[in-house]
Amino acid sequence: MTSDLCYCFDDQEIDDIAEDMYANKVRRLPVVNRQKRLVGILSLGDMALADGHAAATTDALQGICQPGGAHSQSTDGTAGIEAR
Repeated sequence: MTSDLCYCFDDQEIDDIAEDMYANKVRRLPVVNRQKRLVGILSLGDMALADGHAAATTDALQGICQPGGAHSQSTDGTAGIEAR
């Protein structure tokens, strides 16, 4: 488990959340209110279903699918991707 917790706020813009998902290479984020109480989970799939946010979702997916990053579960940065 990672030591840095990533989350988003329930009133945050989807485009900003997509940028955070891209930067942190995560597919799901806990959603908290401004008192930092958990109110839900946001997935990349949820974003894909939101009207008018296809570009942000596509950009986030492209970044998330690149190997490595701070939240990779492997020590060599490949996140379990096998060489072909």
